Amino acid sequence: MPNKRSRGEVRNGKLQKVAADLFLKRGYEGVSLDKIVELAGGSKSTIYSEFGGKCGLFIRSIENLCRQSNESLAKIDYTGLNLDQSLKKLSFHILKLMTAKRSVELHRLAIGESLNCPEVGEAWYTHGPARTASFIRSVLDSHRDESRKTRVPIERMAVILHDSLTGDILYRLLAGVGKHEKDDELEGLACAAVDVILGNVCSDVP
Repeated sequence: MPNKRSRGEVRNGKLQKVAADLFLKRGYEGVSLDKIVELAGGSKSTIYSEFGGKCGLFIRSIENLCRQSNESLAKIDYTGLNLDQSLKKLSFHILKLMTAKRSVELHRLAIGESLNCPEVGEAWYTHGPARTASFIRSVLDSHRDESRKTRVPIERMAVILHDSLTGDILYRLLAGVGKHEKDDELEGLACAAVDVILGNVCSDVP
C-alpha cells in the first residue's frame, strides 16, 4: 500500500499533467484552478501549498513539459560515431523534437505567457533551449580531439548549432506559415547545418 509520500507524489504528478494539458490548449488566462481540480482531483489548497498557486503550477508544468521533451535526446546512442556523424544524428532528433506539434505549442505558450508570469520565460529557457544545447555541447566535448583547434569555445559552438537548427523552421511553424517536414527533409536540414558549422568553426588554426 502506497505511503503518504508516494500518494502525494502521484497526486502532484496528476495535477501537473492535467494542468500542462489545459495550459497548452487554453493558455494561462484560459485555465482556472477550479477546472484543474475538477479534472485532476485534489484541492485548491493543495495547489497553493505545493506550488504556491496558479503561477507556480504553471512554471512546474512548463519545466516538466520541457524535461519530457528532452528525454529522447538523453537516450541517443553514439557508439562508433565520429563528431560529424554524432552531431548529425543529434541534430536530426533535435529538429524532430522541436518541430513536433506539442513542442511548437509549448514554445508559443511559454513566450506568450511570460508577461503574465515572468518566471515562466526563465524556466522554459533553462529546461528547454539551454538544456537542448547542452546535449550538443556534450557531443562536442566528447570529441575534443576532433575540434580542439577551433577558435570558437565549445559552449558557443553548441549555441550556434542549436540556433541554426531551430531558427527559420521553428519561426515559420510558430507563425503558422510553415509545414511539418518529413523525416528525410529534417535529416537534410540537420546535415546541412552541421556541415556549415563544422566547415566554418572546426577548421584548423594556422
